[in-house]
Amino acid sequence: MDRHLQASADVQRTSEEIRDEFLRFFEEKGHEIVPSASLVPEGDATLLFTNAGMNQFKDVFLGSGQRPYTRAVDTQKCLRVSGKHNDLEEVGHDTYHHTFFEMLGNWSFGDYFKREAIRWAWELLVEQWGLDPERLYATVHEGDEDLGLDADDEAAELWKSETPLNPDHILYEPSKENFWMMGDTGPCGPCSEIHVDLRTDAEREEIPGRELVNKDHPQVMEIWNLVFIQYNAQPDGSLETLADQHVDTGMGFERICAVLQGKSSTYDTDLFAPILQATADLCPHDYVRGYDDVDTDEAGERERVRIAMRVIADHIRTIAFAISDGVMPGNAGRGYVIRRILRRAVRYGYQTLGLREPFLHTLVDPLVEKMGGQFEDLAGQQDYVERMIRSEEESFLKTLGTGIEIFDRVTPYVEQASNQSGAVLDEMRDDGKMMDLLQKAFVDASDRDEMIDDFAAAASQGDVPGQIAFLLHDTYGFPIDLTQLMAREAGLGVDMDAYDDLMQRQKDRARSASHFDVDQSEVHAWQEISDGESSVFVGYDAIIVDDAAIRAVRKVETDEETRYEIELDRTPFYAESGGQVGDTGTLTVGGETINVLDTQQQGGRLVHTVDRLPQDPSGDVVATVDAERRRRIEAHHSATHLLHAALRDTLGDHVQQKGSRVGPDSLRFDFSHMQGVTEEELETIEHIVNARIRQNISKGEDRNVPIDTALERGAMALFGEKYGDEVRVITFDPDYSIELCGGTHVDATGELGLFRFLSEGSVAAGVRRVEAVAGEPAAEYVEAQLDELKAARQRFKSLQGPLHEEIARLQDERDRLADELEETRRNAMASKLDEFMSSATDVEGVRCATGRIGEASMDDLQALAQQLRDRMGEQSVGVLGSVDANGEKVYVVVTVSDDLVGQGLQAGDLVGELGRKLGGGGGGRPQLASAGGRDTGKLDDVLGEVPDLVRERLAG
Repeated sequence: MDRHLQASADVQRTSEEIRDEFLRFFEEKGHEIVPSASLVPEGDATLLFTNAGMNQFKDVFLGSGQRPYTRAVDTQKCLRVSGKHNDLEEVGHDTYHHTFFEMLGNWSFGDYFKREAIRWAWELLVEQWGLDPERLYATVHEGDEDLGLDADDEAAELWKSETPLNPDHILYEPSKENFWMMGDTGPCGPCSEIHVDLRTDAEREEIPGRELVNKDHPQVMEIWNLVFIQYNAQPDGSLETLADQHVDTGMGFERICAVLQGKSSTYDTDLFAPILQATADLCPHDYVRGYDDVDTDEAGERERVRIAMRVIADHIRTIAFAISDGVMPGNAGRGYVIRRILRRAVRYGYQTLGLREPFLHTLVDPLVEKMGGQFEDLAGQQDYVERMIRSEEESFLKTLGTGIEIFDRVTPYVEQASNQSGAVLDEMRDDGKMMDLLQKAFVDASDRDEMIDDFAAAASQGDVPGQIAFLLHDTYGFPIDLTQLMAREAGLGVDMDAYDDLMQRQKDRARSASHFDVDQSEVHAWQEISDGESSVFVGYDAIIVDDAAIRAVRKVETDEETRYEIELDRTPFYAESGGQVGDTGTLTVGGETINVLDTQQQGGRLVHTVDRLPQDPSGDVVATVDAERRRRIEAHHSATHLLHAALRDTLGDHVQQKGSRVGPDSLRFDFSHMQGVTEEELETIEHIVNARIRQNISKGEDRNVPIDTALERGAMALFGEKYGDEVRVITFDPDYSIELCGGTHVDATGELGLFRFLSEGSVAAGVRRVEAVAGEPAAEYVEAQLDELKAARQRFKSLQGPLHEEIARLQDERDRLADELEETRRNAMASKLDEFMSSATDVEGVRCATGRIGEASMDDLQALAQQLRDRMGEQSVGVLGSVDANGEKVYVVVTVSDDLVGQGLQAGDLVGELGRKLGGGGGGRPQLASAGGRDTGKLDDVLGEVPDLVRERLAG
């Protein structure tokens, strides 16, 4: 894009500045700056993700909600990856589609209307941001007979009266382009779009921009949509005029950044540059040094690499923001969408960029650096987001390589079959690995011939067989759209009918198997030992059963382990459920003692995982729960109930359980809350719980209570739990804690002894997590804290004051000495400037000073370079370089005096050349610019080349 497209070409705004200027502009117009809503729409089941700025204000437009302000401005996080707005397949293959994006918007709720919206849009775009008025076009609604609407002449006249826009640039467009509706019914109205023509003057001269508006021309594009909500659509298609008129505007942030920064693609803006460079730095290919520095002559390879980098840069934004808003990658709903996107990014990195280890999680850091200032939830959860992404990457990478190898083995045969090559079947018969693969995929085929015929039938149509696609999904974790993408890149399709049939059959099998779904190829069937009732839990009343019988046993063999499982007729062992871990203990069978390692629910069975099977499973069994472990678990489970009630008392009734883990050593509790719990609040909660413990409240237990009755009594149903018609109710004081619960508990709260918090932190947006201990683990924790305090006291020969004051004094002294040391270090580095200036080279009358600073950071170099520039004055160039303390990165900073900048010599140009020579890249202002690289051994040679580079540019 030519620089002359901006009226203020000398102003290079960063994305942060653009966003802030938009928000502040409307704040000065009386708008409330409101935060972005979550990517998960609150209370709107019609949306998978927030996909427009208006989502959080939908209730206001519908008349069912209100806000304490009538004017608002925001930047809204949006995701478009499904349904009508699905950009996923285009992302990366073009240079402007995104899955995640920001939507800047200003809003009026029954306050101002068209006049102000149009006037302020012009004021911001032209008068403040300096866009060329001759390149702007405004569209208005042309009217619609079916809707009974005349043309929006009001908006057209306002463009003429409120702005100096050329009347020839005001265009009437149909409802498809210029009438906005929330849905078939509800608030709606005409809109006025603002388009910009970014073509060269010669191109504009040849074809007027008005002829290309709304014609999908990549350089004649919409940048802002002003929606005037003034009607309410009725079920019969008619429109009623609303009592209140609203304004809803939307400006694509990435798009306006590209316009204001003079870029032809949103990926060329500073929003993506750090992520793209970080991706390039990870790539092991020598020819990939940056998004714009892919040095290869191989046909199409440069664009393949750039596509992969665009995919990764876009997708890491989507993944990180979604996880920070509470969407965990998973197998259903929103989680499945995010998992698909994550795996798509990993696949591009693996296949195209040669990244064989987890890498996506490392890109969260440059993303947070760029966007964490605006979106604090992302910055605050950076560690958690990185861990979650890395875990997903590690899981997928285990099978990705094998899956790609399978796909690559299949596709040549599909291509040959689609070309009607009869020899393909014979070749396939001789390919042992291919035949093994077909046997795994075509499970319905009765013999080899039928298997090959079924393959050929799909392949002859140019399709990867659905059976292969299902194998990739079921065994190797490939989402179907990833297989479709790989097929499309190979010029093939996928037989979706066969794939869908196999998917449906799998779902049917899963339903029939209830909750227990296991690959039977790795598991021996249950061996029935005795008949009769089985899997009856009696552990509420006893921890020992001395006359139990074994009903069934089995051996489970996987690649990772061999384990043994036993089902009893009656058992005191609690099977993991509701957050409480399973019991351990022993089974004594005919004098033989077998260790129970865990207890789990599998469908209708209560399954004891044991270290071995008994030699004679037909004898009587003494089932004994580990009493001490059970007691510690019960203390933590009862503490969880007390904690839940105390959280609600202290923080508010919005607190709801979002997950828990109750074990013998500690408890973990996740709950809904929008901000961190303060130290004072934690102390209050801890005090409440310990007060309830000291009251020694007896446990109230009611079994087989009709669920409606339990809920009427105020019992709390917990997050993620499924309840039957009858439930068990646990009460610790009817006025304090009543919960539906199937777990085991202490008989009275006094058995807990003590409760202490271990930690508090964020799990996801709006979800906090606390970890705590009760009973003996709490006593052990306090003893350890006291031992630590005693050891700290012993480090002081004599205490002049309280320990915390002595520690603070030492910290202040340490900080003072560190500052002095840093000042001394900086002075030592600055003293070298005299040496560099005295040895400066004269290049055509220009003083050219270069020098190397030992183990300086980029910040150090930039500060020193500014000092050097100030001291050298006019007709001067300064270049400083350094290698970091680890010897892994090299930095270089260039300064150019203002008079030389006026003559065309720019620091950014020089530093770009030096950065390339050092195996990296960089940039900056014409007066001062910096670069980094990886070829640390070349620094001295590169500094030595500076005079010649300056001479070349002066000659040019």
